Amino acid sequence: MFGQFGFQSSGVRAQAQRGYRDGNGFFAVEASGFARAGLPQAWAVMSDYDRLADFVPDLVSSRVLSRSGTAAVVEQVSRVGVMLMSYVVRMQIRIEEHPMSALDVSLLSGDMRHYAVRWELEPSRRDGVEGTLLRLCGELEPQFFIPPMVGQPLVQGNVRQLMEAVVAAIERRATH
Repeated sequence: MFGQFGFQSSGVRAQAQRGYRDGNGFFAVEASGFARAGLPQAWAVMSDYDRLADFVPDLVSSRVLSRSGTAAVVEQVSRVGVMLMSYVVRMQIRIEEHPMSALDVSLLSGDMRHYAVRWELEPSRRDGVEGTLLRLCGELEPQFFIPPMVGQPLVQGNVRQLMEAVVAAIERRATH
């Protein structure tokens, strides 16, 4: 069973679908945004894992634990609010870099049952402006309960805020 909501604001599109597999609920997410900055600036922001907490909403900390070739192991801590409850979510993730084109993120351990996302970056032009098209798609399944009536809008809003924050950080970097 899937439910779907879409949202578009300031050039950012976000969508969340709630699904069930093997009796467990998960969220399939997609988002896209256009940054008025070149691919090198976009890549520099996206792959600076130690600074993600400076601009990603709800991300308390992010630090590289190890690096090997095009892969990094990153520890992240987030604070997530669901209605009157607040959860601290700790994750160790593996990020496989495909330089200047994609980041594949997968859960190694932590407070999620499942977390796998892919970020894609592509040179693009919008309204005569050169920039970078960003796409995010993936699935996540928290270990904590999210009430069905608020889950989709909450996750979708978080994904939208994430994409808006990433686009803004890339554009800020491009002007400095």
